[in-house]
Amino acid sequence: MVRHGVKIHLIAWDRDGDLPKRAEENGVEVIRLGPRCPYRSAGKVLSRLPRFWFNALRASRNVEFDLVHAHDFDTLPLALLISGLRGKPVLYDAHELYSAMVRKDVGAFSDVLWKIESLMARCPEEIVTVNYELASALSERREKIPHIVTNSPDMGVLDGADIEEIRRRHGLKGFVVSYLGSLEPGRFVEEMLDSVDPNGRIMLAIGGNGTLRPIVEKAAAANPAIRFLGTLDTDEALRVTYASDLVLAMLDPTNPNYKISTPVKVLDAMASGRAFVTSKGLNISDKIEQLECGFIIPYDKQAFKETLNVSSTFPKVLEGMGKKGREYYEKELSWEKSRNELLRAYETLVGRI
Repeated sequence: MVRHGVKIHLIAWDRDGDLPKRAEENGVEVIRLGPRCPYRSAGKVLSRLPRFWFNALRASRNVEFDLVHAHDFDTLPLALLISGLRGKPVLYDAHELYSAMVRKDVGAFSDVLWKIESLMARCPEEIVTVNYELASALSERREKIPHIVTNSPDMGVLDGADIEEIRRRHGLKGFVVSYLGSLEPGRFVEEMLDSVDPNGRIMLAIGGNGTLRPIVEKAAAANPAIRFLGTLDTDEALRVTYASDLVLAMLDPTNPNYKISTPVKVLDAMASGRAFVTSKGLNISDKIEQLECGFIIPYDKQAFKETLNVSSTFPKVLEGMGKKGREYYEKELSWEKSRNELLRAYETLVGRI
């Protein structure tokens, strides 16, 4: 959006409370607000989220804008309030079904959340989301269907990228398996840590943040075959993906939100021409199996170990998978395609950009 001349004011919830309160980042004016709030604590989120809304509402009074872009459901009520007060349209950017995402944390209350979520999803003038399953769920009683804007990477990041230099920078060697994402339960984090032999040729590269970070850091300190890369920015994560032999994108298929999601790691792997491994039972599994661009396995540590053994033994298989994934990405999932769809959503609300 910045490249197309849009001035963006990003009002963000700094839940850790340790980032600059104001900054100019990549052409975006960033305003970070409290209060602090731990992750995976439903009670504290429910009690502190309204405080963030109040702080953000107050901060928005000093910003001139033409459009409110609400990122995920926890910002939608605030966006609709600001919209009503300032007379500006709302673009709802939904990366998941929020009620499904928190179901394991809040139990039966998720049913109440879904009723609120589906009701409020009728209000924004436009919606963008990441796949057709989410678009269908969010379309109920709406005249307009959501725009599909995938989390596809901009491949210009890899122009001139050197695999050996990337590996040296991060201390990677041998057969590299990468996981770059949220370090939370349901993402196979602890299972992958237990699957790597400290004396073998397979190296596990992990980057990200979350409640399981201390466990990852401890495992990396004890096992030389595990490299913890810390929190990487989007561009560097794509470079590490490109320098990997196999990309890990496992999600617990019993989680209804994960089941319908399209993991960013899958898109990064396909864009980089790398084979990946993901969970059987996800909605995307059938498509991946049809394309033959990745391994589809049960959400199980033993199945993962067997896949590591096979994939590290037959590099030609990985090369073929990566090529098929890249071809499909370029045809159907490229960032250029999604960028144009996002521009259309903006132009529908504010005119030509």
